[in-house]
Amino acid sequence: MGSRIVSIVTLCSAVFYWSIIAIHEPTTIPKHKNLSEIVIAAPVQVFTYAGDRFLAANIEAIRASANLTTLDTQNFRLRAHKVASLLNPCHEDNYWFGNASLSWGGSVDQGLELLRNATHCRIWDEWPPFFYAFNQNFFRQDVEEAQRALEIAAQRSGANAAAFRTYATMVGLDRVKNTKKALKILQHERNQARDPDLKEMLNQRVVRLEGLLILMAAQKAYEDKLGHTLVDPYELLKQGFLEKIPEDPLKLGYEFRERSFHLKQLKVQE
Repeated sequence: MGSRIVSIVTLCSAVFYWSIIAIHEPTTIPKHKNLSEIVIAAPVQVFTYAGDRFLAANIEAIRASANLTTLDTQNFRLRAHKVASLLNPCHEDNYWFGNASLSWGGSVDQGLELLRNATHCRIWDEWPPFFYAFNQNFFRQDVEEAQRALEIAAQRSGANAAAFRTYATMVGLDRVKNTKKALKILQHERNQARDPDLKEMLNQRVVRLEGLLILMAAQKAYEDKLGHTLVDPYELLKQGFLEKIPEDPLKLGYEFRERSFHLKQLKVQE
């Protein structure tokens, strides 16, 4: 009798599982669509794993961390990281890998969401609010929100509290200094990484940020020498301040808006 009940429950779970896929995915999977890239909604995953949301989050976080060195699966990683965060916002690897992959891979809003969730959940951890603050300042130039998050990080930290509060007084003052600080953080993460794919992914972000610094330095040299603000970025090539536009290993490139260079962001569908 007991085994029959287990069989019925298993069968119902399987039917429910695949019915949800049918609802959220096209009836005919396109040829380029990999079945391993299907992301199931968080409530369904809890049901599938017999109510163990932590196991479901672990599996989804592992899937999200696969194929780190290519942007071809960025949309899948975005959805997988998001579902893992809903299942377990405290998941350390999910916010850590998600910040590196999404925030620095052009999906800034999604990376901020992961860090915000981790900040609320991991009330003992100083690093989610620090990364959240840094990204708010660097990508969004939201000084007030960055300072608020840095104070949270300082309150949770012992050794780094003074450094966090000192940085809070500096945010928003100098884009070049902030960019150089971001580069140092990424270089440190890359140098500490043991996984080859993670190291390569971080190296791509490092090269991308180095390209941004090259563009910013060329703009400063142009404006210092000619005495007026750069309006057309291609003037840097025409006037000899740049030999070529730095190549972005992520193939996203850079954009010139509000008379300054920025990392181009990736438009993804959630």
